[in-house]
Amino acid sequence: MTLLNQILIQPISTQRWALLALTALVLTLVWPNLCAAQTQDKASLILHLRHAIAPGGGDPAHFDVNDCRTQRNLSAQGREQSRQIGAQLKSLGVKPTQVWSSQWCRSAETAELMGLGEVKPLPALNSFFQNPSVGPAQIAALQRFIRELDPKGGPYVMVSHQVVVSGLNNTFVGSGDGVWMALTGNPNEPWLTYPANTQTLALPPGF
Repeated sequence: MTLLNQILIQPISTQRWALLALTALVLTLVWPNLCAAQTQDKASLILHLRHAIAPGGGDPAHFDVNDCRTQRNLSAQGREQSRQIGAQLKSLGVKPTQVWSSQWCRSAETAELMGLGEVKPLPALNSFFQNPSVGPAQIAALQRFIRELDPKGGPYVMVSHQVVVSGLNNTFVGSGDGVWMALTGNPNEPWLTYPANTQTLALPPGF
């Protein structure tokens, strides 16, 4: 005789308690799996940030991408902001498998001070603020790069510039802020976008 049949032939009060006990047992066994199914894998996430605080706008007329002395760089506040962003990511359990930055010193330093691993330069993340005509082609190249990422291979971190974050995700972000991009594996909608306010950084819903 099955457990359910044994329950059903008991007096009604006994049935009720036995069914409650059986329900509790089933929930105990199944609930962890249901919760896990509802929590998406962080491996599909990209955190795309604007570099931390670097006073001013644009770059000097004598800008040289290979010489930080000719560029607009992070302030002491920006360097501390970078460290705090890294600490928040660690507290959220985000362990990037890849970290990319633009070739601009303020972006590379932001990524390095976050302390999340080796930082690799990615020209598609470079600023085009002072040369907007190259923007569409550069954003298209960045889109192709992201489409080729493995949705199960992250999480990933990218540090770039306002014009890049805006050009890719059609949103304005402050220094050090950015967007979460959740890779879907769907070619028709390759990622979903969520705000990433690094003053109080939180994972996107469902992660």
